[in-house]
Amino acid sequence: MPYMVMLVVDSLDQSDKVLAAWKCIHVDDIVLLDSTCFHRLSKERPHIPMRFMFENLGDRHRQCTVTMLGLAPDEATVQQCLAQAESVLGDLDEAENAAFAAWPLPITKGFTKHPQGKVCAE
Repeated sequence: MPYMVMLVVDSLDQSDKVLAAWKCIHVDDIVLLDSTCFHRLSKERPHIPMRFMFENLGDRHRQCTVTMLGLAPDEATVQQCLAQAESVLGDLDEAENAAFAAWPLPITKGFTKHPQGKVCAE
């Protein structure tokens, strides 16, 4: 059964290193999302312009993490993703600015299983 894998990291540099490691285990169709940390949001509500214009909301809403989402074909690959992430970031139980989660996907369509095994030199 395929799994959704999510990793939240502190910087784009960290995500690039994890992406390279995950590519070695054929988990390479990853979506990167700039994330705003909840603790960085202002307690004030931002001004919302009435016209179809965007305004600079300042540092109140600045990106502070990168959320990586991807599909793994099975639980063994999820475990490899976790191991690769920790090889880059260290023990995630000790990390203050990183988190990993995975959950099964009973229904997927258009998901192609990639062959298992490493293709990158270590």
